[in-house]
Amino acid sequence: MDNLNMQGLPAAQPKKSNTGLIIGIVVAVLLCCCCIVVLGGGLYLRSAAGKVSNSIQLTLTALPGSIPSMPDATSMPSSPDATSEPSSPDATSEPSVPGIPADAVPQGGLGDDVQRAQAWGFSVLAVVTSGCNVPVAKDTKIEVTKQPDSAGVWVERWTVACNGSASVPVDVTFTPSSSGVTDVKVVLAK
Repeated sequence: MDNLNMQGLPAAQPKKSNTGLIIGIVVAVLLCCCCIVVLGGGLYLRSAAGKVSNSIQLTLTALPGSIPSMPDATSMPSSPDATSEPSSPDATSEPSVPGIPADAVPQGGLGDDVQRAQAWGFSVLAVVTSGCNVPVAKDTKIEVTKQPDSAGVWVERWTVACNGSASVPVDVTFTPSSSGVTDVKVVLAK
């Protein structure tokens, strides 16, 4: 009888609080829930990325002739032929981007061949994620929706034709920079 009170009776033990235990259990449950949400989200993103990857693979394999290889330097002329006739602006010729067939990039709009090729690449990525498995460049329509402003920025609506499904419109914004490069931004049209 080590612990006696003043009346000679055993002293009551103070009640132990379970607050720490309860807080620990709540934190553990919340941590487990967070882990489950993160794992579930990761699995969902992995499956969505797999679908997009498959769509892009289908698109790339569906391109006719794939992307041709660049000519080597030995087959390129060292200087332009002075006797060749300049082509007329109405002539349909190969784009000035070497290695890209004329029908691999949509025609029209205000951009040059390089800007259109860059915009087409971004457009393909945008429409493939929205369900257009095989974008068709030659059937894609380009409409200028905003003429160049004082900074040279303009906007075009590209209605991307899809082989086997409905066309998908995207808005393409061209923003010239001070370095001479034009930035291209593509968003799905609303």
